[in-house]
Amino acid sequence: MLRSTLIRTAIAGVAVLGLAGCGGGGDQLGSDNAGSSPAPSKVTSITVGSADFSESQLIAEIYGQALAAKGIEVKKKPNIGNRETYMAAIKDGSVDLVPEYTGASLAYFDKNSTETDPQKAYDALKKALTPGLEILEMSPATDEDTIVVTKATADKYSLKSIGDLKDKNLVAGGSSEFKVRTAGLKGMKEKYGVEFKEYKTLDAGGPLSIKALEDNTIQVTDLFTTQAVIKDKGWVQLDDPEHILPPNNIVPLIRTDHKSDDVVATLNAVDAKLTTDTLTDLVKRIDVGKESADAVAKDWLSKNPLS
Repeated sequence: MLRSTLIRTAIAGVAVLGLAGCGGGGDQLGSDNAGSSPAPSKVTSITVGSADFSESQLIAEIYGQALAAKGIEVKKKPNIGNRETYMAAIKDGSVDLVPEYTGASLAYFDKNSTETDPQKAYDALKKALTPGLEILEMSPATDEDTIVVTKATADKYSLKSIGDLKDKNLVAGGSSEFKVRTAGLKGMKEKYGVEFKEYKTLDAGGPLSIKALEDNTIQVTDLFTTQAVIKDKGWVQLDDPEHILPPNNIVPLIRTDHKSDDVVATLNAVDAKLTTDTLTDLVKRIDVGKESADAVAKDWLSKNPLS
């Protein structure tokens, strides 16, 4: 997921620890291997990281609080950065657990994958992971990339699908990753023949991209399906018949050396209760209501006991 919400900004008020300093794994084996230690019978501490957008930070907070309630010491490293950055962290043991998205993660580990079915993407991801990393059960909750234009732009250019953007001489904008990934401009060019007269590097579905789309500085951007701003503003999501945008169910990505039975049971219980509608509502509370991820996670867990 370039994804992998609403305003996708870094959330203040949660503890940030230096990436190099701690983390249960700590094997420091480099970027291509997370080690091969067996799953332990019990862990006493775990370091939970997240990407640089609010939904990831929220899910990481839910994971962390749920594990802490089971007596596990939880260290938090929110807002690590993009996928390449937090993947390096979990591989080198700086963090032990991060929320992930099946299709986007599969594209990271297997750049040749073309899976568009959610279950097949999940199964393929399990096989593609580097040694020392595992995924747990995937959640029914999804947050998928979606190519968005304003209704005015859609009406002006008769836009219904991504392919309709061809030869329209428009300006696109978004994250640096969206510019180069298959689930972005690369795929739009290869599968649809769509090119833009200019690309403005802004943020991953955050306030910069949203403002630029609103004021017509850009006409096309990549947002996320749990972002309430799309519906609130009446924006148009373009169809993707060539399936350049992968299915993205939420799934915990964990180091094998921290995959104890109690950790697995707790995280699977969390993901089983999450839904797409729930995530949309929770993230809106953070990005629009300006509540902290910590408070929103605590409230959700209080209303959704795991046992």
